[in-house]
Amino acid sequence: MANRPQAAAGAGPRPLWFSPPDGEESRRRALTRERVVAEALAVIAADGVDALSMRGLAARLGVVPGALYRHVRSKEQLCDLVADGVLAEVDTRAGRALSWAAQVKELAQRLRAVLEDHPGTAGLLKTRDPLGPHSLALAEAFLAPLQEGGLTGRQTALAFSLIYDYTLGFALSDRTTVNEQRVQDAATRHQLHAFFRALPADRFPVLAALGEHVWADNRDQRFTASLDIMLDGLQAAQRQGRHPRP
Repeated sequence: MANRPQAAAGAGPRPLWFSPPDGEESRRRALTRERVVAEALAVIAADGVDALSMRGLAARLGVVPGALYRHVRSKEQLCDLVADGVLAEVDTRAGRALSWAAQVKELAQRLRAVLEDHPGTAGLLKTRDPLGPHSLALAEAFLAPLQEGGLTGRQTALAFSLIYDYTLGFALSDRTTVNEQRVQDAATRHQLHAFFRALPADRFPVLAALGEHVWADNRDQRFTASLDIMLDGLQAAQRQGRHPRP
């Protein structure tokens, strides 16, 4: 069979195995809401929430600030999208075989793990109303076992606030903070313990004796112990038919 004549240069389909780099206009078209949110999350992780600005974010993305507003209405909406996007990573499926308290504990641990994977986002969540779809799903996941455990409506609401706020507060001092890094480093931790033991016992008798136990590399134990104490209190309140203190 006779060979077909080759198409004129530039007239045929694009090559199968090689495509030339896209031009500037194509790169701008590639800007998406997801990319904007991901870059905002990177800024927060590196420099904190206060470092996030629409102008600075546009510069990082290589676009003019006006290009961002085609994807997000404002910095406020961007922060809401970032917060809700982070919470989307929390597995809200409850272990139905677990007790209601164990379900709440497991959910709090999952939330903490996600927040610590995204440094700086706990501070952002403290400033946002939980009204995004994933924020609502997380609230529902916390509230359901608390209610199923026999707590009254008021008890359930207070318990949710107690557990949620505690988890956010704990994550604010994540593993990247100076204090946490200080106790994680063995040499620095030993120096810190020596400092406490050397304190004048007449002025700081308890610190001199217990300082090394307070400033310890036991982050996971601290979170779990405090969570257990709160849940024990909630269970005691439920058994006694009274509402827990906020």
